[in-house]
Amino acid sequence: MRMVRTWRLLGLLLVLALVGAACGGAEEDTTSAGEAAAAQAQAAAAQAEASAAKAEADAAAAALATAQAELEAAQAAAASAMEGDEASQAALAEAEAALAEAEQMAAEQAAAAAASKGTIAFSFGNEGAGIYRLVADPARIEAERRGYDWVEGSANGDCEKQVQDIEGFVAAGVSAIVFLPLCGIEPYLPVVQAAKDAGIVVVGYSTAVPGGDSSIVYANIDGARAVAAEALRWLEEDFTGDPETFSWALFTFDQCGRACTDRTDPIRQVITEATGVPPLEAESVAEATGLEATETFLQADPGLNMVIGINDGGALGAYQAFVVQIEQDGRDPGEIFVGGMDGQNEALELLAGADEYGIYRVSGAIIIDQLGKAVADLPANILEGQPPTSLVLNYVAITPGMAHFAQQVLDNYAEFLG
Repeated sequence: MRMVRTWRLLGLLLVLALVGAACGGAEEDTTSAGEAAAAQAQAAAAQAEASAAKAEADAAAAALATAQAELEAAQAAAASAMEGDEASQAALAEAEAALAEAEQMAAEQAAAAAASKGTIAFSFGNEGAGIYRLVADPARIEAERRGYDWVEGSANGDCEKQVQDIEGFVAAGVSAIVFLPLCGIEPYLPVVQAAKDAGIVVVGYSTAVPGGDSSIVYANIDGARAVAAEALRWLEEDFTGDPETFSWALFTFDQCGRACTDRTDPIRQVITEATGVPPLEAESVAEATGLEATETFLQADPGLNMVIGINDGGALGAYQAFVVQIEQDGRDPGEIFVGGMDGQNEALELLAGADEYGIYRVSGAIIIDQLGKAVADLPANILEGQPPTSLVLNYVAITPGMAHFAQQVLDNYAEFLG
């Protein structure tokens, strides 16, 4: 289009040149005048066309500027889009890395599960007892060290719940079960048989279980006699009260069978024969019930001199009741003897020097972290093909005169109490 217009302009300029030459000559005629008029008309038309062409060129320049602006905007949008794409790519890369990490963790967990030798389950039956963590935590640590998973029951003193816990262990297909028969042997015989039918190792804790593979038992009779001997020694050497009015109480818990009665029967027998005084009795294995029972005894007999518990838990409740009597009534601490069994940490603290009045006088203690280790080792040994063996644990009668030893035991327990 522009080429055609250019040629037209050249043609018009040529015509104008010819017209100028004709007007400058010596000879004029009518024909030349007409041609000149026509040329002028063509020139005017050419000028008008040139003006139109200029307007079109100006419009084209404006369109070009608009196009350039649009291009620049498009380039900016493209750059922005590229930046967004880079952000998306970075987010995608992060997501892919997180996925890879999760896959690796899952693989590690699967490998760990595959590497586990099995599961050891433990039902103490009275998980609220003060010594429980001192037994269960060392057992868990030892089981995990040897490559076994570890699970615990939660009966908290409920016999039926303990049976249900053990049934759950069997249903879950654990490798071994260690349990203290909280309610005697009979209620557990069916579930023990179910465990044996399933090929599960069964270890009795505190009591040998009929049909079980092994057992961890205490030398209860010897331990009880040691506590009774310390009580009689105190009566003969340190008692500041009147022997003629001596009275005492015994906390029992017969529902667990011989594991319990072997602790209390010798104490009852030895002290009754030596003093001629039978004990007041109540069931207690916890501080709250021991406190309540002792308060009741003191209401009936404010001169009660001695309370011995089947464990330290109940005896610690008796200790609290006597402290109140000393502080409120001014009772002579030399007339009071409190003792228990197990070596519970709170009792050991009193024996190590925390007892302001010195009335907590003995704990027949099992060295409990060793016991906990055995809870894992005995079933693990059987699972790994060693001949079944049973373990008998002896008591140490810890007294205030053994404060340094009591503190050593506490220090040894510290890692499990933290």
